[in-house]
Amino acid sequence: MTRKNGHKSTMIKLSLSLAGVSLVASGCGQQTPSSSASGSGSVSKTTTISFMEVMSSGKLQTAMKSLTSQFEKSHPNIQVNLVPEPSYSVLETKIEAVVAAGDPPTMAQAYESWANGYAQAGAIIPLTSFVSGKDGISASAQKDFWPQLWQDQFLPDGKMWMLPFNKSDFVMYYNQNMLTAQHLSVPTTWTQFSEVCQHLTNTAQNHWGVSIDPGSASGASNGTYLYVALIRAFGGHLMQNGKPDFNSPQAQQAMQYLLHLYQSGALKLGTNYPGQTALGAGHSGFDLSTIASYYYNEQAIGGKFKMGVAALPQGPAGQGNVMQGTNLVIFSKATPTQQQAAWTFMKWLTEPQQTAYWASHTGYLPVRQSAIPLMSSYYATHPYQKIAADALAEAKPTPPYVGMDQAIAALGNALQAVLTDHTPIPVALSKAQTQAEAALSGQPS
Repeated sequence: MTRKNGHKSTMIKLSLSLAGVSLVASGCGQQTPSSSASGSGSVSKTTTISFMEVMSSGKLQTAMKSLTSQFEKSHPNIQVNLVPEPSYSVLETKIEAVVAAGDPPTMAQAYESWANGYAQAGAIIPLTSFVSGKDGISASAQKDFWPQLWQDQFLPDGKMWMLPFNKSDFVMYYNQNMLTAQHLSVPTTWTQFSEVCQHLTNTAQNHWGVSIDPGSASGASNGTYLYVALIRAFGGHLMQNGKPDFNSPQAQQAMQYLLHLYQSGALKLGTNYPGQTALGAGHSGFDLSTIASYYYNEQAIGGKFKMGVAALPQGPAGQGNVMQGTNLVIFSKATPTQQQAAWTFMKWLTEPQQTAYWASHTGYLPVRQSAIPLMSSYYATHPYQKIAADALAEAKPTPPYVGMDQAIAALGNALQAVLTDHTPIPVALSKAQTQAEAALSGQPS
């Protein structure tokens, strides 16, 4: 599967070509769900469902298979056939193909913007009736989900279409030896972060503060999402009143912050996880990336020094963290019994015991707050996971609009333009705003 969580494919085509192919195939004027379960309760007859997912290797595959086996033992009437794909980009392409062919899985992982496209195409069903049904989620249990995470399951139409699954957010990795040698404290604000990065920067020693991949027009990267976090930390937003807000004073302030770091030599740019590479080689003091990067950073360091983990620094408006990862959706072609079985499985996956197991065996984060006490022994030996879990309270998801991937990629292009091409910040962000508006309206930019 994709090595790190949060790297989405750059093209969302769904609502669009997918719906068009399905309509031609069916000969109908409008695509509607072929069936709709009522959320009426347990599955009373033997039912097989398929789950298209990307937990296809290593500890992720092991944990997914183990949970599925546990579920089947406790729900003998439901058989879950896992359909693993090697990456999110392949998953997206495969889903488009099978939906267009009229043969989708029962359920699948999906990013928010994908789900919006599926919903517009009539390919998935809303989950409202399940949530409020006999085997639903009580009001108290709904409050047990992290608030931002629960809200993430709703699309702009106000309906709930998803349940959360594999989630992560950003943390700050640092070279403890380097900070200690310079008598520097771990920064807790973005102002302090800039000061520490500049203090560490030493051309003769080949040291600097942090490296990022800014992304480009062809796709967003970790550095693009870090910029999103900075915009939010300064009080800005990606969307306001249903429209992109890429050229706000806060977005300009966040860009100026990164430009200052870059011009001072404390920030360097690269591709293919440059933050991890520079931190591991002992060149940079920090890497700002998701909690899913932990094991890869440790491998890159190889025991050469002690790596610390801390929460993302705070800005005037807070941490500004970005929630990453996918949710679960149910496809409309499934029979009512299969839809009920899929709901039973996905709801079971989000229950405290199961999400605690998933988090402690994969490095992703628990989606329920009551899972935290169940993981006390795990957190005792993996304290960095507790830091990331606590940050979910401040993490915001990417707005769930079709075309949002391309819109955020425009921010990556703006970063490149400002930092390397000397484009004035208002000019670069104005162009990004125009490109984002085009992407979100379905028009070519």
